[in-house]
Amino acid sequence: MIGKNISNWYKKHGRKDLPWRLNITPYKVWISELILQQTKVKTGTEYFHRFIEKYPTLDSIKSASEDDILALWKGLGYYRRANYIFEAKEIIFKTFNGIFPESYDDLIRLPGVGQSTAGAILSIAYNKPFPILDGNVKRLISRYFYKKNFDEKVFWGLSKQSIDQDDPYSFQQGAMDIGATICVPIKPLCNQCPLKKGCKSFKLNSFPTLRRKRVAKKQVNINFQVIVKGKTIAMTKNSTLGFWKNLWLLPHEIVKENKPTTVHNLSHRQLNLEFVSLPEAENMTFFSFKEVLNLTTPKPISDKLLEICK
Repeated sequence: MIGKNISNWYKKHGRKDLPWRLNITPYKVWISELILQQTKVKTGTEYFHRFIEKYPTLDSIKSASEDDILALWKGLGYYRRANYIFEAKEIIFKTFNGIFPESYDDLIRLPGVGQSTAGAILSIAYNKPFPILDGNVKRLISRYFYKKNFDEKVFWGLSKQSIDQDDPYSFQQGAMDIGATICVPIKPLCNQCPLKKGCKSFKLNSFPTLRRKRVAKKQVNINFQVIVKGKTIAMTKNSTLGFWKNLWLLPHEIVKENKPTTVHNLSHRQLNLEFVSLPEAENMTFFSFKEVLNLTTPKPISDKLLEICK
């Protein structure tokens, strides 16, 4: 019954005006799913419009370079998602002859496409009954079934058994919308929820907060070299760090210890960054202050460049 309730609610109240829900294609669903990872809808909408304006179809992105895609991602963060788009579209054209995959097994071969993203593409673009488990759906499941602790296998099972087999598209869109607009983390709007009659948390007036064991972030100490020559500055394209792949950085090295002036947190790493001014060096690529501000750089580097080039 939960599946039908969610589907029926979506047909009446769902956010059907979101840009990735208009003129749906598997390609657009894929792009939107990657953009919306770690990104709020308002910001995601802006970047989705920007991306689709440049590359409206799968065929249009065929000749795009990784730098082209990274440039569109500038300012959004989590640049690995842009790398994934480039790597995945290369596979689509080389392995799948430019046809977007329609099966789960083929989809998860694409970089950046895990079980939940594959489920979203299959259910939304192809109306096939595959589960998803994003943050909103996890919260919905934990409250409806009153699960205090996250168990991946259990939650995937509950997500799968809840699907409206007759209308997976409306179900998945509705589940995400209810989680985002009604079953919100703080002060859920239970009186507006179509699931309240069967919701264990509503009956108990107790809303479990899912907790996962925190893993200590790896500490990475990086010294960045600020090498200025007149109105130009040395930059290098990253190919050595295990993150910020192919982004432009100041010349750098990983060190055992440093005196960080900036601390930047990634998903699994804490970056302790020290910026050191050095005299002119040989065999460096220099960019003018105007040019360097147009390069695709991660936020701590962008901030430092703005400070230097102002």
